[in-house]
Amino acid sequence: MFNSYPLPERVLAALDKRGIQTPTPIQAETLPLSLEGSDIIGQARTGTGKTLAFGLPIATRLDASKIKGRAPRAIVVTPTRELALQVAGELTWLASHLSVVAIYGGTGYGQQQRDLWRGCDVVVATPGRAIDYLNQSILNLTEAKIVVLDEADEMLSMGFKEDVERILSATPEERQTLVFSATLPSWAKRLVKNHTQAASHVDVMKGDALSYREITIDAPARVRAAILSDVVHVHGGEGAIVFTNTKAEVDGLRDKLAAQGHRIEALHGDMNQHQREDVLGRFRQGLVTVLVGTNVAARGLDIPQVDLVVHYRLPDDAASYQHRSGRTGRAGREGKVVSLVSGREMRQLTGLERSLARKFERQAPPAPSDVQDIKIQRALDQAQSQSAEDKALWAELARKLIDAQDQDTLAGLLAAFLGGVPAPRSLLTGEEGQTTLLLRGNIHSVGQVVRLLREAGASHVGRIQLSSEGAFVDVPTGQSDGLQVSGMQVSKATEPPKQDVQKPERNRRDRDGRNGGRHSSRGYHARGGRPNRSDNRYDGPRKSKRKYSKGPNRSAHAHD
Repeated sequence: MFNSYPLPERVLAALDKRGIQTPTPIQAETLPLSLEGSDIIGQARTGTGKTLAFGLPIATRLDASKIKGRAPRAIVVTPTRELALQVAGELTWLASHLSVVAIYGGTGYGQQQRDLWRGCDVVVATPGRAIDYLNQSILNLTEAKIVVLDEADEMLSMGFKEDVERILSATPEERQTLVFSATLPSWAKRLVKNHTQAASHVDVMKGDALSYREITIDAPARVRAAILSDVVHVHGGEGAIVFTNTKAEVDGLRDKLAAQGHRIEALHGDMNQHQREDVLGRFRQGLVTVLVGTNVAARGLDIPQVDLVVHYRLPDDAASYQHRSGRTGRAGREGKVVSLVSGREMRQLTGLERSLARKFERQAPPAPSDVQDIKIQRALDQAQSQSAEDKALWAELARKLIDAQDQDTLAGLLAAFLGGVPAPRSLLTGEEGQTTLLLRGNIHSVGQVVRLLREAGASHVGRIQLSSEGAFVDVPTGQSDGLQVSGMQVSKATEPPKQDVQKPERNRRDRDGRNGGRHSSRGYHARGGRPNRSDNRYDGPRKSKRKYSKGPNRSAHAHD
């Protein structure tokens, strides 16, 4: 309990007002040291209370002051504008006796300058704007007693190292330095230790269980956006964040998912600060349920209602993956993290799993029937949640339709609201125009299935997945009806294979000596028996240029 620590009554009252009574592991481990004034390097997963871990020492050790023009006695440095605003908001309610000022880029200088000249107790800053004010002698850090580096590895690895060192050099040597991050590779630890004095390293990462499921879905490039829409429908819950690597793709995905009926907004570095704050505000209020962004949305955003994180593109390094994924599974909720991969990305995925020392769960794309069921249930929930006043507006029309037993009109209303007949789509890849068949019989290899389908007259065979239930096979929808395969029972599959969907090893040979796995991950034309290379269906592993390492991440969004 927090009342067992030497915290002032005003701080305990602020915690109690928020319903916060028990410290998280990172808070419990660091508070005894930080309240004594010791330097700390703290590691914990995102969403585990690192802001309070450094906020409580600030709120406790600094007394109120009314001196006009006073220099700040604490500075918190964060890598992004959003995180700076969030931290400033947390400190404002936690330490109501202190004046907290946030300074960050993407907005005008005027108000921030006036706030600094007026005097404050705590400054929360992004590195670039802090350097600007230091160079103009507007920001004075000579009285700083506490310096906090939040998300330290991000700042030290993405071009902010010199800025951070400049900020630290402007503070007194006899200061308390608190460093917090979810990840802190050895190279970053060395840099941090150069600016701390006998810092205690507190690492609760190993003791923290993951608060989210990690799922991998095979999503070929040509149908990835459609699969993303289905994933958000089925797994999205109250809110989802989709991450990709370029600003152009962020805008493209926003438009595509909006056309699919999602309430979606984009977030990236080309947006000004007012636009970004407006988007995040509507997301927190539930007016927007899907947020698509670059890594600018990955750091420090505390939005508990995020049930799903989707990696539309895998990030450049394992640390970015963890920070992105940490946006879900917060505040005691269980989240889901879905990575969409195919082809050469499979090797990237293997490298990521190796770096994190864990395997992700494999799943097929959501079945169309599951997507439709979710849409219907949400429509019913939305209908029930309408106000009595709004329902009364349409009550008379509803009675007329019911009395007239006008099923046709009611069906038309539902079709307009929920959509019409969905296009046929593969249960294995999500590709439209493909129907997944289930073959049951004496099946012992992929090659055997291909041969039998060729003999049955199938001009093209897509993905094949062997299962304990039989062989799941994609064929063009126009060829699926009435296909007779010798010695096999053929039916349309209604759901994906029950076991995890994983690609067979490429060198696995079947019983009659052929390479049985080579057709399982590419399209196959019956004529000539060669894989079809022209339809972009090849999804097997290729050599990847991307490696997951523990070194600095040179992302293009370093200054975003």
